[in-house]
Amino acid sequence: MKKFSIIFLQLAAILFTLFAGEWKASAQYPGSKYYPLQQDGKVTFLLKADKATDVKVYGDFLPGVNEYGLGGSATMEKNSEGVWEYSIPTPEPDFYFYYFEVDGVRTLDPNNLKVVCNYSEFLNSFMVEGEGTMAGLCPEGRGTVSTIWYDSPEYGGKRRMNVYLPYGYSGNEKYPVLYMIPGGGDDEDTWIDMGRLPQIMDNMISKGKAVPMIVVMVNSMPNQLAAPHIMNPIPGKKSHFEMMGTPEGEAGGAFSADLTGNVIPFIEKNFSVRTDPSSRGICGVSMGGVYEMYILSHWSGLFRNIAFMGSGIMSPDKEKAISSVRPIIEKGYDLFWIGAGKDDIALQSARNLSEALKAEGSPYVYYDCGGAHNWKSWRKDLQELLPSLFRQQKVSLSR
Repeated sequence: MKKFSIIFLQLAAILFTLFAGEWKASAQYPGSKYYPLQQDGKVTFLLKADKATDVKVYGDFLPGVNEYGLGGSATMEKNSEGVWEYSIPTPEPDFYFYYFEVDGVRTLDPNNLKVVCNYSEFLNSFMVEGEGTMAGLCPEGRGTVSTIWYDSPEYGGKRRMNVYLPYGYSGNEKYPVLYMIPGGGDDEDTWIDMGRLPQIMDNMISKGKAVPMIVVMVNSMPNQLAAPHIMNPIPGKKSHFEMMGTPEGEAGGAFSADLTGNVIPFIEKNFSVRTDPSSRGICGVSMGGVYEMYILSHWSGLFRNIAFMGSGIMSPDKEKAISSVRPIIEKGYDLFWIGAGKDDIALQSARNLSEALKAEGSPYVYYDCGGAHNWKSWRKDLQELLPSLFRQQKVSLSR
């Protein structure tokens, strides 16, 4: 279904130029090239739109990017062949996103089939390979990702999740499990599309920087059975935006009960996993961290490997923050990891969480990738987090 949606969008981009009288199949670029072009120390974006008067490229690598990694743009110019063109110096190795705007109409690059979905919008993507990132394809030892529908009485139907299995997964071995909770508006596919989690896992495991583990990517939206490009939201259910600032919103509606009552039992019944708390990890991103804090407070002791990315405790009330972490401290944990960049809009929330732990004399790891509230930061966070997961000695913090 997702592949169909992507193909449909690419077709729409082609039809847009066709009906504008701009598409000439004989003039399109050779299929042996990959776009955008990466050569001579540059990345070059090209679009043939003969009758257009204003063409822009938007990307997370351009000036004007906001704290979410969105909004950066540049005006393209026609080259000597009449093709709209814009070049940038090759950015640092990482995964990047972009789209075009032609006379005010947004469209994808019809020459680039690499399309990802973020926050209910489709984007073109490209990878700059090199040292410093684990987001590229692993040369060998690639794991698998399975899409699974599981029963959820809390949501009144079957819900969708993705499960990463490491290369060489065997029913004769028992694996630890990391549960990833996406942020507001994201879904079970976002860590695959935007976070490049399978590629990062493959590379980190193959290099011995992470233990082989299973990673479960769930949909945390209170009104969704699956990502919005798969099916529409549940009629009559409140979105996470409508729940913000309410006790119901802190739990993500039915999500917290769904994760603990349905997802975890399903994984532990159907996969070869360890079932002790030290072999369970949980990581919430942005709004997902709010749901994570609720889960840790109400199902304390379920996880002993805990991580937050671009999230923490939103309330500035120090006593309230301390009371939130006490149930976690009393049960004990192996790892408490917090990641937030210096330009992250959730920086204060991360500090509130770390200061509450510090006030209780509880150990934690704080990592500042130097970035903002976006996927560039969270990919770096994941690379930094993985070497610590499921390797820590137990820290007895019971009072």
